[in-house]
Amino acid sequence: MACCCFTTQHLSVFSWRDVLADHVRRASLEVELRGVLTPEVLEHLPPSLQLQGGKGSISDWIDARFEESDVHIIESLHTSDIVGLLILAEGADALGQTVLHIGYLFAQHAWGQGYASEMLLGLCSAVGQIRPVRLVGGVDKHNIASARVLQKAGFELKQELSTADTDMYVREFP
Repeated sequence: MACCCFTTQHLSVFSWRDVLADHVRRASLEVELRGVLTPEVLEHLPPSLQLQGGKGSISDWIDARFEESDVHIIESLHTSDIVGLLILAEGADALGQTVLHIGYLFAQHAWGQGYASEMLLGLCSAVGQIRPVRLVGGVDKHNIASARVLQKAGFELKQELSTADTDMYVREFP
């Protein structure tokens, strides 16, 4: 789904594909992600998104995300620093409607600044141009802040999709 590169008041959100294609830029990304992918940031994410440790773990993490999803870098427009990542996985429901599973994480230094809400509203605006689509986001039941961000962006809790550990939120663009 090509719609998901966008700019908001404070953020630039763009695919990391061009960055990964250039070995110098990728090496720089790996260094910068060491400050983003901390244990505190990864705490509420599924086991598949955890770092496995070892020297190549950031590189391995990038390769795994590249294989399974579209990842977008979230940069501050003011500093050009990476403040987070937006992870998108496209699929379809039983009726053939596009379903876009979203995940996001923000560097600990970016918490509490409204970036997650701003990014989600920008994503909804970009996705709203392509219809129909359903956005789906899963949140660890202990991650109340992330659930609130989704709710503020118009997502509704769907108990029938939720599990014992994860609440599922949906926003429809008919």
